[in-house]
Amino acid sequence: MHKSLCLIFGLVSVTEKLNIIIGLNKISEDMANFITDEDMDNMIAECSYITECVSNKKKDENSLSYLVDIPLSQSDCIKLGTGYEKLLAEIVLKYTTFKNIKSKNEKGVKEKDHLFMDDVNKVIYYAELKANLNLDTEKSKSTYQKCQLIVDELRNTYPDYTIMWCLLGYRYISKEKMSKVINTKYKDIKDNVFGINDYLQMLEIPYTFTEEKYKDFINKIAVAMFSNS
Repeated sequence: MHKSLCLIFGLVSVTEKLNIIIGLNKISEDMANFITDEDMDNMIAECSYITECVSNKKKDENSLSYLVDIPLSQSDCIKLGTGYEKLLAEIVLKYTTFKNIKSKNEKGVKEKDHLFMDDVNKVIYYAELKANLNLDTEKSKSTYQKCQLIVDELRNTYPDYTIMWCLLGYRYISKEKMSKVINTKYKDIKDNVFGINDYLQMLEIPYTFTEEKYKDFINKIAVAMFSNS
């Protein structure tokens, strides 16, 4: 068709060329006018993927938001995780003599969620924090490999210190409460996958959560953050 148009354009005047283009545009507009709103509605009704889709309102049992009673948006869930991690760091600093040696994020440097130093006993405490450990295979692997790389870096940076570390899944009060799925995903670092009580014990903070107390604790954080929203 394009070849035919080129041949025609070569034989006609500029005015005639413009008339041909206008005519083609008019045909396109007329064709568009043949599609009605009802046609578009029918397209929706006839799309099998759309009509067979079912809403899944169940929360992921491996996620921190599973413990929260008030409704949260995806954005709220992210903020809740951030708020929790900051609060936990403040708890560590209040109930230990450790120094927070976490540096500001730098380009090209792996971020460390928690990093504390015990100068007296020559111990570095490092933790990677996750609100949900139920990641896909690739992401779970990259998560624990990141931990392993950071631990190696810390050993090189602080050769005179013992490095204590964990991947903290703070949805759970202890590693024993984690699902089989989680344990399988992180089997390569199984001794360093912690729940919150395991973490507090490693830091020698004298407090233990029951499941009921922990759920209440998480909900108090959520209400404090979002009750005025």
